[in-house]
Amino acid sequence: MSINEAVRIVRERCRVVLLCLLLGLLGAAAAVALIPREYAADVPLYVSLVGRVETSDQAYQANQLAKARVASYAPLMRDERITQAVINRLQLPMTAEQLAKHITVTVAPDAIVMVETVTDTSPQRAAAIANAAAEEFVGLVTQLEQPIGPAPAPAPALGAARQPTPEPTQIRPRIIRQATPSLIPVSPNVPFSVALGAALGLLIGLGAAFVRNARDTSVRDPERLQVLTSAAVLATIPADRAAGNSPITLDQSPESARAEAYRTLRTNLRFHHHGAPWNTGAKVVVVTSAGIGEGKSVTACNLARALATGSRVILIDANLRHPQVETYLGLEPGPGLTTVLAGNLGWPFARRRLNDVALEVLSSGPVGPRLGELLIWRRMDELLQELRRCYDFVIIDSPALLPVSDAAAVAARADGVILVVRYGATTEEQVAAAVEALRAVSAPVLGTVLNMAPAPNPRRRRVDTYAEPPSPHLPLLMMNPPNPANPVSPANPVTSANPVTPVSPANPVSPLVPPANPANAVSPVSPLVPPDRRIPLEPAGNVGGDPPDGVDGSSPDGAAR
Repeated sequence: MSINEAVRIVRERCRVVLLCLLLGLLGAAAAVALIPREYAADVPLYVSLVGRVETSDQAYQANQLAKARVASYAPLMRDERITQAVINRLQLPMTAEQLAKHITVTVAPDAIVMVETVTDTSPQRAAAIANAAAEEFVGLVTQLEQPIGPAPAPAPALGAARQPTPEPTQIRPRIIRQATPSLIPVSPNVPFSVALGAALGLLIGLGAAFVRNARDTSVRDPERLQVLTSAAVLATIPADRAAGNSPITLDQSPESARAEAYRTLRTNLRFHHHGAPWNTGAKVVVVTSAGIGEGKSVTACNLARALATGSRVILIDANLRHPQVETYLGLEPGPGLTTVLAGNLGWPFARRRLNDVALEVLSSGPVGPRLGELLIWRRMDELLQELRRCYDFVIIDSPALLPVSDAAAVAARADGVILVVRYGATTEEQVAAAVEALRAVSAPVLGTVLNMAPAPNPRRRRVDTYAEPPSPHLPLLMMNPPNPANPVSPANPVTSANPVTPVSPANPVSPLVPPANPANAVSPVSPLVPPDRRIPLEPAGNVGGDPPDGVDGSSPDGAAR
C-alpha cells in the first residue's frame, strides 16, 4: 500500500478516525474526573560518616562506605518497624502494608542522598507521614549501625596522665529539610492522561479505518469501475450539498465543478462512438443504475440539458416506478409517456419544451402499479423509431436495473446505456449484476458515471481556471449553420452570395437567438402533425384517470380488443 492510498483511506474514513479520537479524549476526561486526587511530600536525607578523619584516604573510604550503605537503606524505609511506628504515632486508619505502598525511595547512582516520597489524598497528612517516617528511619539506622574505629582505651591508673584516643566514626543519615504540604496534585496527570487518550483513540481509529476499508466492497476507484464494467468512465460527478435544492446544476451553478463534469459527460458521449461520427452513433441513450438512489434521474436531466446546446434533444421519463423528471425540471403534472403508449395522445402533443432552453421533455404521465408493462409493447418501439428521425439525441431516464425489469426492457430498444454508480454506496457485486443484466438483453454499455464522488483536494490538485469574461458590449453574431447539401470545401468555397448582415442600430440582432422565419415557423404544439389531423389536448377519457382499455386487456402490440 502506497502513502497516497493510505492518505486516501484516512480521508475517506475520517469520520471513523475522528469518532475514535473523540471517544479517546472523552475516556481520558472521564478517568481524570473519577480518579481521586493525590498529593506528594518528600524528605531528602544525607547519608555520611559522622566522626573525625585524619587523612584523605580515610575520607575517601568513608564516602565509598556511605554510597554502599545508601543502596541498602532504600528497602529499609518501607520496613514494618518504621511504618508501624508511623501509624501508631499519627493514628492512621491503615495497616503497615497499606502505608508501605504510599512510600517510595529514590536513590541516584553514585550518590549519598536519598529522597523519601509519600503520596496521600491529603497534602497535610502526606507531609506528616513523610516527616515521621524520616525521623523513625534515622533512629532505626542509628541503632543498627555500629561505630567504626579502635575500641576506646581502658581508664588510666590513678594519677597517671590520660592519653587522647581517636573519636570513633559512624554512618548516620541526616534530614536535610522537612516536608511541607503541596496543594498541587501529582495524580492524575491531566496532560499525560489527555495525550494518552488521544493517542489510543487515534490508533484505534486508524486501525478501524483500514479494517473497514479492507471489508468495504463499494466502488470508490474509477479504474476499478472500468475493470468491472469493461467500459470507459465517461465522467466523475463531484458531490455537492446544494444539489438537493438545485439538481439542475447547469442552470443554477453553470460555473461550478459539478456543471463542468456534466459538460465533460456530454462531450465524451458525443465522441465516444467507437470511431463513428457523432451523428451516426448512439442516439437513443438510456440512463440507469444498479440500485435506487444513485442519482440517475439527476444525471439524465443534466445530460439532456447539456446536450441541448447545439443539438435537438428530447428527455423521456420512463421511470414509471418513481418518476422525478417533472419535479427536477419544475414542470406541472400532465400527459406523458403512459398517455402516448396507451394510445390516448400523440407524442407531439404530450411533449413539452422548456422555456429557457431548447430541450423537449416527455414526462412519465399518469403512473400506476401495472403501467410498467407498457414499456414492453410494440408502441414503444414505434415511438423510439419516430424520435430517432426527429432528434439528435433521445435521453431516457429508466428505473434501476436490479429491483425491476423495466430498465432492461427499455435498454434492449436503445442504442446504448449509461450506467450511473454512486461513489461509496454501490458495491462491486451490484455493478457486476447490473452489467450482467444488460448483457442478457444485448444492451451495449456506452460508459459509466461515477456519481457523488468527493471533490478533489485543491491543495493537491491545483488547477488554474479561466476568469469569467466581462459582459459583451456588442451583441453576438449568429452565423448561418452549414448546409449538409452544400458543404464547404476547397472546390466549393463560401462566396458573397449569402453575406452576413452586419449589426447596426437599424437592424439589431438578439444575442444567441437566431432570427425568426415567419414563413417556416414551428408550431410549439405539433410541428410534425398537420392541423386537420391533430388530436385534442384533453381527449375524452382517461388522461390522468383510470387506465385505458389497452392497458389491461389489449395485446402487447397495442391492438384494440
